[in-house]
Amino acid sequence: MNGNNEEPIPPISDSDYVASLKPIVDFLGVALGPTVEIVLHDVTTLDASVIAIANGHVSGREIGSPATDLLLRILRSGEAEQRDYITGYTALSSTGTSNLRSSTYFIRREKRIVGALCINADQTLLRSLESLTNRISASYFTTDASQPKDEEDKPEVLSTSIADITSSAIHSALATRSVDVVHYSTEDRLAVVKLLDDDGYFQLKGSVADLANALEISEPSIYRYLRQVRGQN
Repeated sequence: MNGNNEEPIPPISDSDYVASLKPIVDFLGVALGPTVEIVLHDVTTLDASVIAIANGHVSGREIGSPATDLLLRILRSGEAEQRDYITGYTALSSTGTSNLRSSTYFIRREKRIVGALCINADQTLLRSLESLTNRISASYFTTDASQPKDEEDKPEVLSTSIADITSSAIHSALATRSVDVVHYSTEDRLAVVKLLDDDGYFQLKGSVADLANALEISEPSIYRYLRQVRGQN
């Protein structure tokens, strides 16, 4: 007790700290309008990181949805340690709304990332207007189709469940190999494991079992490959 006979205020957990920001989600959801989704993530529970969401119809997610592949990748790589936020990237949703423009702010506590506040703006109407403008322009001007196009950055996938995000990650990784899974060599399996590890896939519960099933090998084999790609004995 202090001199005023008051009980000391107990320290709060990281999850409670992030949860204290929930009112901001509702405020931004109203202020920015129904085409802008606001999401608050608690990174201590990546399998169900969404603890508050406004305008969830934009992506189809709800409270209890998992972290996105982008968030997993950034946490795994430590990229977020070098910046406070990332803005203007593309996101895809399970509802089929692919015209999302997104930004993420990393919530820190004593320099540790404990959460993330994400804004996903549906650009469907703007893209429709852009398409109409391009069609009108094409009626009067010609373009050189031989000019190369810049590659777009890998879009974030806004998954509604763990099964959704693991299935998508595994499918994308397997698609990088030129042969069927049953014909994979050790090098193919190592390449898939490394790609998924770099993307933060193994931070999710059940990820090893799901990948072992997809590769038709045992879980100990996945762990062995994982140690190899991480340079461990």
